[in-house]
Amino acid sequence: MDNNETKNISKKPWLMGVSLIVIGVLLGVFVFSYFFPIGMSWLPARALGMDEQRDHYLMHKEHMINELLDEGEYQCCLEKPCAYCLEKTPGHGEGASCHCLEDVVNGEHPCGECMGEILEGHGNPHLTEYFAESIAEEVGEEHMEDIQQIIDEKYVEEDCEEETVCDFDLDNLDQDDE
Repeated sequence: MDNNETKNISKKPWLMGVSLIVIGVLLGVFVFSYFFPIGMSWLPARALGMDEQRDHYLMHKEHMINELLDEGEYQCCLEKPCAYCLEKTPGHGEGASCHCLEDVVNGEHPCGECMGEILEGHGNPHLTEYFAESIAEEVGEEHMEDIQQIIDEKYVEEDCEEETVCDFDLDNLDQDDE
């Protein structure tokens, strides 16, 4: 490097400053991306592919449900807790909570997702005796026989691995007296 080049660089200190800032930002991005890999919540959704967005949604949903379960605010009537009550508020999920288990036992209809999942055979098998009545409360008592037939087909007693699995004690649940 000759003397003229050194003078040109020293006459433009802003160029040196901008270069250092760019290098610092790039280094920061690399360090940050190492500790927060792609797919984490700090990235905007559009930066992720659809599979990554779905995975992030499912992980976040599961985290919310587990947190509410620990607080006693999520008592679902399904084998795998519903997500409907996280977002639907009129009558279900108020304040991001789920009380479908209590509703079913009290003869009141659960949320829409739970009704569909129960009819598909994904309800808690300990609650089968309550399903038809609670769903009929919403869709109409005239459908009770048909609903009961679906429940009987989906929840067969032989599906229970142990004798006690189908003899679920619900005495500890608060039931409304009418």
